Amino acid sequence: MSEQPDASAKEMEELLQSLWTKNYGLLEERLKLIRDAYDRLAAGSLDNQTRCDAESAAHKLAGILGTFGLPQGSALASKIETSLAKETTSSAEFAPQLQSWLTELEAIIASRH
Repeated sequence: MSEQPDASAKEMEELLQSLWTKNYGLLEERLKLIRDAYDRLAAGSLDNQTRCDAESAAHKLAGILGTFGLPQGSALASKIETSLAKETTSSAEFAPQLQSWLTELEAIIASRH
């Protein structure tokens, strides 16, 4: 009877891996929205729509990454979301921080793939 929990755990991991693989493209699209916002912020041309799109993408990443066993990624996405929500101007001071968080978030996501 001790085999059942092991089998269930293995099935759960296989299911999570399948869902990860299936949704990886969507995760990449969300990262791209944040990258686009960073690029525009760094260039001094971040518009409100791009900022809102990136904030929404970060929110969605924060919600899903913990499910896939990436709590650090979830925390970083939350930081990005909160910072973008506060960011009402094209602040050049915020760009290096956003770049740092984004680079780390991309690495965390890539490590699971």
